[in-house]
Amino acid sequence: MTPTRLGFWSRAWAVCAKDAAQEGKRRIALGSILFFAATALALVSYAVGPFGLPADARASLDAALLWIILFFSAATGLPRALVREEETGTGLALRAVAPGAVVIAGKAAFNFLLFLAIAALSVPTFAVLLEWRIESSAALVAVVLLGGVGLSIVSTFLSALVARAGQRNVLFLVVSFPLLAPLLLPAIAATVAASQGSFAAAPLRVLVAYDGAATCAAYLLAGAAWED
Repeated sequence: MTPTRLGFWSRAWAVCAKDAAQEGKRRIALGSILFFAATALALVSYAVGPFGLPADARASLDAALLWIILFFSAATGLPRALVREEETGTGLALRAVAPGAVVIAGKAAFNFLLFLAIAALSVPTFAVLLEWRIESSAALVAVVLLGGVGLSIVSTFLSALVARAGQRNVLFLVVSFPLLAPLLLPAIAATVAASQGSFAAAPLRVLVAYDGAATCAAYLLAGAAWED
């Protein structure tokens, strides 16, 4: 690994660590995200849980609801990655010390860790409240990890695009859905297969391809999105 590459990842990790330290001090944003996830889980379990549809008729519905919860829970927190820099006036300083690709990489790494925290709460609670049986835990873990990577990268990149716009949260949701739909649809299909005890090769390949394309696009366009 070249020194330049080492410098890139060390600076990206520094950005990630800075965000983690800030969120650790406040705890408000993380608490609101987890509260949203818990509230959504409670409402979903009440509406379509074990007292609603029978378990054998809920495979596709459960998978779709799980990813809806993960998407909207993440959407309440992931866009803050770069919006917060503009709100606190630190955006100019961050642009001065790190190029756009480094900032996007560091923020995406923090957002991925945040997504994992959301998933760690949501998935087990979802399984318990809805009596959702998962036949292949390894397949489900693979789907969540691959889906989380793509969701984190795209959300971070879009956060850079809308950071200085008015009505940022609304704009993020409007722009993000068409870009994230190609990720969510195979994630749902692979989650259905995981609940039935199998690896869905085709949806998983789509997720891998999506993550690769999102990573390349974010790296190439980071400067235009964040610095311009």
